[in-house]
Amino acid sequence: MDVTEKALVLRVGRFREADAWVRLLTAARGVFTAFAFGGFRSRRRFLGCLDPLNLVLFTIGSDRKGAYQQLAEGSLLNGFKELKADSSLVGQAVNCMKFVEAIEPGPEDGRALFSLLLDTLETLEQKTPTGDLFPILFRAKASFELGFTPDFSNCGRCGAGLGSAASVSFSVESGQVTCSACKLQQKPVDGLARQVSVGTLRTLDWIMRSNPSEWVGLGMASEVRRQVFELVELFIAYHLGLQWEGGNYKKV
Repeated sequence: MDVTEKALVLRVGRFREADAWVRLLTAARGVFTAFAFGGFRSRRRFLGCLDPLNLVLFTIGSDRKGAYQQLAEGSLLNGFKELKADSSLVGQAVNCMKFVEAIEPGPEDGRALFSLLLDTLETLEQKTPTGDLFPILFRAKASFELGFTPDFSNCGRCGAGLGSAASVSFSVESGQVTCSACKLQQKPVDGLARQVSVGTLRTLDWIMRSNPSEWVGLGMASEVRRQVFELVELFIAYHLGLQWEGGNYKKV
């Protein structure tokens, strides 16, 4: 039975003269591939729909044997024209989309990541952010949406608040902060622990609780940005098994 769903188009490719395969993200299914037979030829069924960075209302079904998904027709809801007119914004948006595609979320995570990616694209469409922080912020927020939600405010060993401590230790493996006093008592060496500033942890805590519309105008001190980037990339590599290489995320 055919169903109608909103979908974000991640990638489109040609496999015959007029037929297309389409990589999609929907709230109900997560990331999946469907076929648009005659998609490159039909002006009526897929007018303006089959391009990356499109929000489309697709009618989705399957073949008779249920072996693959196919697109019957689509209606373009948002082509994000203003975003696509700015190459720097396109680069940031594509980076976010590639990350979602590499995660390959299923139905259990599809709703959260669909909402996050759509909010991100709508924000980039409506407002021009300062700098190029959106991909870093998006990866961090996506990680939190997938269930990695550490307590960035208190020591994971003694429970003490971090206050104005100059620096603390944060373990990517356990997701715990270790204050200076507990660090001295800690014997095992954690290879995924990093010394970071309390300001960095507060920044990560803010990202965890914020939305993309709040990221516009955000600035970071260079050292905070470096530490945030390092912790987020370490998490992605350790917990999600992904690493940025050659313009794409690859399994590690």
